[in-house]
Amino acid sequence: MNVPPPPGWRVESVALPGEPRRLPEQDHAAIDAAEQRARLVTQWLTLVSVALMFTVLIIGLVEF
Repeated sequence: MNVPPPPGWRVESVALPGEPRRLPEQDHAAIDAAEQRARLVTQWLTLVSVALMFTVLIIGLVEF
């Protein structure tokens, strides 16, 4: 059950936020290099996984 505040009630004070802080500079070259390495690792893992999947599939079909 909601009870409304008494008439004339107000919040005593409102906190004002300070200035936002400045973000640190970013090294875009390092970020790009890290993304490229991550992409390469992902592509190699995908290639190995697909090769393994086809190997298991072919072995399963040959033995069936």
